[in-house]
Amino acid sequence: MAREGKLVLPNLDGVSFVPVALEEPTVTLPDKAEVDIGVIDVLKGDVTIRLAADTPAVRIAEIAAAL
Repeated sequence: MAREGKLVLPNLDGVSFVPVALEEPTVTLPDKAEVDIGVIDVLKGDVTIRLAADTPAVRIAEIAAAL
C-alpha cells in the first residue's frame, strides 16, 4: 500500500514521546547455595574411582565394565 501511495497514516499532531525511567530491583535474590550431591565410589581391588552422585548410570556401568 505504501508503494502505491494508498497507505494512510493517522494524524500524529500533538503526540510526544515520554522518557522511560528504570529503577533498580528492590528485591535481591540469595546466591545459589552449593549443594553437596555426594559421591559414588567404584572399587575394584586396589583401584578406587570416585564419581559424583549425579553421574549417569550408563557411565557408571561403562566404568565398571572397563575395570
